[in-house]
Amino acid sequence: MNRLTNILKALGRGFGDLSPNCKQSVRLQSAALDTKLPFRQRLGLGIHLMLCKWCRRYGKQIRFLRSATATREHGAEEQALLQPTLSSEARERIKQRLESEGK
Repeated sequence: MNRLTNILKALGRGFGDLSPNCKQSVRLQSAALDTKLPFRQRLGLGIHLMLCKWCRRYGKQIRFLRSATATREHGAEEQALLQPTLSSEARERIKQRLESEGK
């Protein structure tokens, strides 16, 4: 009996990746954004996502947030490159004009 219990426990540990709970699924989805998961974890996550609409929704939300922040970061860099810079003479003329109009 004890030997059978040990075998079942070992099998349970081996199949743990194939049936992650929601907490593990959240961690796996976050990790999957940065690195490629091992096959067993990808398979287990896929099975869990087929069954759990809440984790699917979470996955969509974190992918959206990642794409939105990436777009915003790149957009700011592009805008900084596109903004023309004024020469020091032009800045001085604007400054003098503003000061003369303010009097």
